[in-house]
Amino acid sequence: MLLARWPEDAVLLAPAFLACCAAAAAFAYDEDALPVVAVTPRGAGWRRANRLGVTLVPLSVWGLVVALRPGEVPFWRPGWWLLGGATVLLVAGSAALASRRLVQTPGAVLAPVVAVAALAPVTLSGMFSWGTLYPIGDFPDTVRTVWLGIALSGALVCAVALRPGLRS
Repeated sequence: MLLARWPEDAVLLAPAFLACCAAAAAFAYDEDALPVVAVTPRGAGWRRANRLGVTLVPLSVWGLVVALRPGEVPFWRPGWWLLGGATVLLVAGSAALASRRLVQTPGAVLAPVVAVAALAPVTLSGMFSWGTLYPIGDFPDTVRTVWLGIALSGALVCAVALRPGLRS
């Protein structure tokens, strides 16, 4: 794995891998045949819940990487689990809301947005000597608060996307 080979580049590689896992979650709601799947025999709620369940795959991959902590990467594990959960929840919920509004391929829009959003703090902190939003080494309380806000936003978006209703 890249982190085991270059642990000194974890500040760039870990956010890039986070972006990949979150982008993968966005594609769980891509469907070219929305009018066909909108009439599933079990109903739209069942279909939405199962598609949200598919996002457990990228979340599990992220959890496995964080649990293994390759090489000598200074991961503060609870922080990285929070980041992965928050990001995947927010992206999956956003994709579910877009799908509910009959956007056929929300992953095509969300994947590049989440990739830029996950890597922009790394680039900006390098350019302007700002602190990082990622728990490489320590995890300050203000940064933890930001990520808890993102996690709560993601949970809220998922709850709104899974609410019962007539739309797909």
